[in-house]
Amino acid sequence: MQFQKKVIYSLLASATALITSIVIPIIPCRSAPSVPNPNYVWKMCSLNPDIAARTTTIREFFGYTTSLTDTYFLVLLITFALAMIFFHYTKKQKKE
Repeated sequence: MQFQKKVIYSLLASATALITSIVIPIIPCRSAPSVPNPNYVWKMCSLNPDIAARTTTIREFFGYTTSLTDTYFLVLLITFALAMIFFHYTKKQKKE
């Protein structure tokens, strides 16, 4: 598989993962009530801005950031890297 096709397929996989994560809760996050010394619980969260904008809870996506913009970039980057690694090991170059 050519490098250009690997990049295109990886970009498509990343875009699909981002759109899916907005609709379906597939992103791991830590959630806790907005109180001093919160007790966090891991669960799967959605990246829907309407749901994530609640002020009564604190959400740390991937246990790293509370920003949706940073999480969007993380989803794109992680999915792209995983797809590139997957295509590198599964699709072999044609020998001419």
